[in-house]
Amino acid sequence: MTGLKQSEELASLTPAKDEKRKSLEEFIGMRWYAIIVYIASSLIILSTVMVIVFMVYAAATPTVVGCGDEIFPVDQKFACKRLHDLRDTGSNCTLQLLYQFEAVNIEFDLFCNDAIKVKTSTTWQMFAILIGAFLFGQLSDMYGRRRMLLIALSGIAAASVAVSFATSFRMFFIFRLVVGFFAGGTSAVHGVYIIEHSRKDHRMLISNVVTWSPNFAIAPIIAYFAHDWRTLSVYSAYVCILAFAILVCCSESPRFLIQKGRIDEARRVLSRIRSINRDRCEIRGTQVEEMLEIEREKNSNQNSKKHTTYFDLFTSTELLKYTLIIGFGVTVTSLQNYGIMFNTEKLSGSLYVNGIFFGAIRWVVNLIIGYLDITWSGCTRKRIAAFSKTTNLLCLAIIIAIFSLGVEQSFSTVIRIASITVFVFCGPIFTSMFLAASELYPTSVRNVGTSFQSMSARVGTIFGTTIFILAEIHMAVPYCILFALLVVDLFLFQCNIPETKGVELKDHITKRETSA
Repeated sequence: MTGLKQSEELASLTPAKDEKRKSLEEFIGMRWYAIIVYIASSLIILSTVMVIVFMVYAAATPTVVGCGDEIFPVDQKFACKRLHDLRDTGSNCTLQLLYQFEAVNIEFDLFCNDAIKVKTSTTWQMFAILIGAFLFGQLSDMYGRRRMLLIALSGIAAASVAVSFATSFRMFFIFRLVVGFFAGGTSAVHGVYIIEHSRKDHRMLISNVVTWSPNFAIAPIIAYFAHDWRTLSVYSAYVCILAFAILVCCSESPRFLIQKGRIDEARRVLSRIRSINRDRCEIRGTQVEEMLEIEREKNSNQNSKKHTTYFDLFTSTELLKYTLIIGFGVTVTSLQNYGIMFNTEKLSGSLYVNGIFFGAIRWVVNLIIGYLDITWSGCTRKRIAAFSKTTNLLCLAIIIAIFSLGVEQSFSTVIRIASITVFVFCGPIFTSMFLAASELYPTSVRNVGTSFQSMSARVGTIFGTTIFILAEIHMAVPYCILFALLVVDLFLFQCNIPETKGVELKDHITKRETSA
């Protein structure tokens, strides 16, 4: 009986002549090595989130309560005017401030009109992230995902420590630009590194588990215990160092190595992965060799050593359409996401509790979607995006109606719930669009393609930090703009982007995609 059972197992592993060749991702699987990659990726995401969320706390404007024995009016416009008058008379009275986090404003005396310098610096830091995403996205397609991630993590850690020693706002600003630049590298590369280590039937689940959402809940907890911007910057460096240490234990993406024609390196990496996974099946080893030899033949007919650039995304109408439409959608989603996140101080409730709620609820929604994706074939990328965008449209419409009727004081809780809901459903939108992009782009341009989307997100982040300035015109104006852009995004994405659930990742640009 034992011999019969072993024969059956061997037969199940022996590929039939008409059986489809196993794909690379099937040899990686969701086993021990993949778990190590996912842990490293989770910490990389946390380090990136810490960079972005840092300014939510470091730039949180304190309330000016009074100066010396004098108590100012509650209205900050009158309080700032009175403070300005006192300082014009040469008064050296000690400011009375109300704050939840010891922001840079307090240490560098940036209050009232001067507080705009801190908000403006946030915009420039987001621009630095965009530049980093552009450069690292290109370099990762030339020199590898893992190498660029290690360099980026090292840069964030070193610059974050330097930030904690800043003695002036100018020094703080310069070091934060460096931090942002390297954070652009992690944001552009980590997503592709995860996808290239995931089976096609697990991509949505992994993208919803190893994602930004839980880290948006963790970051406020870290900020709460830090309590001031210097300590928070050091904590950010600790996270990067831990991510670096675990990533060192991982290998380069085998898919990247194969696409570059580095078959022997890919063989060594796959052998190491099988060893970590405790996979000693000789037949599976033979299947790996067959797959690698087929890839070697493919690469002999392809110019695999050719370095791809962002211009390759615009060499065909098909790639151009995918790039621009998904890029627009990512920008619009980022506007909603970061516009609300960077203005959480204007919402009722605790700065920390709001942040924890934002991240925790968003992750729960992501987990539900991830579960539905593997249990219900009808849970597709486009349906997830359509449902989430429609939900956000409804919430934005409610907020617009409340502000238009001038009843925001009576319905502040409704505004808070609607704002949190918009932030929560930005998560599934990001996941579905970035996943669609990763599945549409061939390996040769996958990282520059997703880096373009990462840059699009940073464009949304840049304007997300400033869009609520338009609330000076009317409180409903920023939400009206977000509503209009989201309607256009919903239409373009649903009508022009194909469904990608369950598709095999392509390694090379096809003739159809290279013909303009």
